[in-house]
Amino acid sequence: MAELPTATAPSSKSDVARALRQIEAAKLGTDPDVAECLDAIGDLIRITGAPASIFAWARHTFTRENLRQYAAQQHIKLHESRAADEDQAHRTFVIWTAGGEGMGIIPAGQDPAVSLLQLREEVERRAEEAALAANFQDTVAAGHIEDAETWYARAFQAGK
Repeated sequence: MAELPTATAPSSKSDVARALRQIEAAKLGTDPDVAECLDAIGDLIRITGAPASIFAWARHTFTRENLRQYAAQQHIKLHESRAADEDQAHRTFVIWTAGGEGMGIIPAGQDPAVSLLQLREEVERRAEEAALAANFQDTVAAGHIEDAETWYARAFQAGK
């Protein structure tokens, strides 16, 4: 709970009431665990009187958890960069092992939503490279002999 947003200027009572109504409406037809989570968010809004801050915190928290889950599904261990500001990476990147696992480096302080998007791009790029490698191996296995540069040019010309 140390990550809760700091108190901001309280919102008007109508903003708080509107946020609580939105939460109640969102609970309709949801899983009991989701409803319990929404109740907890509503309680935080009642306590702080700052729905915008609580919603921003919840979005950040849920997105960070989504990032962690996606990374685990892809066998990627995430690490936040500790590099000095001038050496800080400007985007999330993955260092892949030969076994298919990866180590993802996330720039310090980067929004989890941006990190998630960039991590998905890295995984997609890895899949494209794997497909190209498989295509090259299939070409060689079929007896078509050429160097990698010629194959690469032919493979990309065929795709256009």
